[in-house]
Amino acid sequence: MLPNPQPATPDMDRVVSGLIYLTMHQTADYLFGSDNARQALSRLFRMKSNRFSHQFTEVACLSGKIAGLVVSYSGRLIKSLEIPTALRVAQAIGVFGFLRFVRQALPLINVKEAAPDEYYISNIAVLPDQQGRGLGSHMLHWIEKKAREQGFDKISLTVDIENERALSLYCRTGFN
Repeated sequence: MLPNPQPATPDMDRVVSGLIYLTMHQTADYLFGSDNARQALSRLFRMKSNRFSHQFTEVACLSGKIAGLVVSYSGRLIKSLEIPTALRVAQAIGVFGFLRFVRQALPLINVKEAAPDEYYISNIAVLPDQQGRGLGSHMLHWIEKKAREQGFDKISLTVDIENERALSLYCRTGFN
């Protein structure tokens, strides 16, 4: 039986930020710079009130070790997290890094990730050596249940069109 995800804690930053990076490596490198992306995600994960925070992250453990994660929240929160996330990014990567981040993020400003009445999956990942065991499907079903319990009947997510493994998972589990 696979474990249900549990709330993440800031001290999990090294493993969890690596998993978040797995879900968005090219985008993270683009936004934060390839030299800073993993460190920026680690710092943001430890902080509160940002889109990469431990506050919105659950981890699934196998044999006592983190094997996967899901970062998710209400679509209503996306807009309200914009400014706090920007402030935390500035704290995490400094003024010059922040200016780079803003310049790189401008083309993405009109991307609609989720409507206010949708539950949003920002990131979902399973460690490569744990893939193929059903953990990703299990976490998606768990998030669906969590969303329903919070009154949502729609879930939204974004995925890199070249991520065939993730696309296959989402199709198998009913995401269109």
